[in-house]
Amino acid sequence: EGVEIRFDHLGEGRPALVFVHGWGINRNVWEAQAVRFSTDHEVINLDLPGFGRSGNNRQDFTIEAYGADVATVIEKLGLDQVVLVGFSMGAPVEVEAAAKFPEHVAGIVIVDDLHHVESRPPASDFDRIVELYMDLVTSPSNDKLVSAGFYTRDPERAYQRVLSMLQVTSRGGWRESLRDYLRWLNEDCIESLRQLRVPVVAINAGLQPTNVDAFRKYVPSFLVKIIPDTGHLLMWDAPEKFNHLLAESIEELVNEPRAS
Repeated sequence: EGVEIRFDHLGEGRPALVFVHGWGINRNVWEAQAVRFSTDHEVINLDLPGFGRSGNNRQDFTIEAYGADVATVIEKLGLDQVVLVGFSMGAPVEVEAAAKFPEHVAGIVIVDDLHHVESRPPASDFDRIVELYMDLVTSPSNDKLVSAGFYTRDPERAYQRVLSMLQVTSRGGWRESLRDYLRWLNEDCIESLRQLRVPVVAINAGLQPTNVDAFRKYVPSFLVKIIPDTGHLLMWDAPEKFNHLLAESIEELVNEPRAS
């Protein structure tokens, strides 16, 4: 749609890894993983439109549009075997991207999202939730982010990392994208999971349980790995453990038979 998408393109090796950040942040959230995994893989670490250094000159800030953005990057780079790694709002984005190019996607790694795929936030709560999260990014404080469960370890360093990401961003369509994320959970999540033909692994924090049985109704091969005593940004709180589980998950996804 004429929107510039900025990304880091590092390393060589299959499968290629495409990292997708969550809401309110940018590709720098994956900085350590991009360096670590580019030693063995081709790594694409992108900013979604409206975030980081990508453009915001569009009207459609939806999960489906973001999925098309990721699929476009895959197509333009000619990637033929891809594992998508999506954090928070990046998880439904990668689900939509896999639907665009299923023949190119070997699997999906969800990072701390979609814990309860059959639980739907009431539409009447959307405004309250949007305002709560907009307050976190427009008037951030360490106490707010810790209380909201974003991180548990080395909070001052984590807070400074969050602030640095908030300073490098266009903030275009943030309200719209967050509202559409909530709508997607309500209206599109189940059907999008039904349509997946690739295996899915989740790496989640232990803050809330994952309803594995519910997820397996739609993706029977679904696996979840839990890192206890971490916040939402578990790749920051426990980077070595997270990287180990991610490497393990990539191997499992590549070797998992695809659904017919």
